[in-house]
Amino acid sequence: MARNRDPFTQALASLRERIHSGSLAGGSPVIVQDEAQRLRLSTTPIREALARLSGEGLVERASSGGYVTLRLDATAARDRWAMHGHYVRIAFEVNLRALGALRPPAPPYEPGCPGSAVNRLFATIVCSAGNQVLWDGFQKVSGQLDLVRRHEATLFDDLRDEAMGLYAAYTEEVAPGFVASVGRYHDRRIGAAGALAALVFGGVATPEQAARDGGA
Repeated sequence: MARNRDPFTQALASLRERIHSGSLAGGSPVIVQDEAQRLRLSTTPIREALARLSGEGLVERASSGGYVTLRLDATAARDRWAMHGHYVRIAFEVNLRALGALRPPAPPYEPGCPGSAVNRLFATIVCSAGNQVLWDGFQKVSGQLDLVRRHEATLFDDLRDEAMGLYAAYTEEVAPGFVASVGRYHDRRIGAAGALAALVFGGVATPEQAARDGGA
């Protein structure tokens, strides 16, 4: 890992990546001393990073002390997908009232990363609303959903078409078209929350991980 970053930033980036990638499985204890030894850091930046991640909802305080990673089961995933959809729709309506048919420009669409493209589109919409509370809530929920997003390609084989449809609907002048597309996007994931959570808990490799393992 690069050594030109301050210890806190290094610890935060490493822990967040390990949680998002599944290296630290949901519900696993995070041992401060072990992480400090792994990163060759003192325990102070590890504790500071865990405090930040606790604020983001990616780790939780354990009843016995210390921290455990968030265990995003089916019910929790459904609730967060529902809130994520509400945040996007509220922000879209705020922008609509302020700008009318003029909408904040969509970020460039990257065909090879449809999931990331959709995330950037939603983030652009929410950020453009100019409401810090809305933005903070959206970021927290979105970061937690990254734990299950990495498995979407295992269940859905049309992510590219879905992303292109959302981008197309966003550029249309008829607002209800995009709102309906956002609803379908989130309803689909709410319905699949159980399967996505099972993939997370079952340790099923993502397509990217399978490709790496196959090439090893």
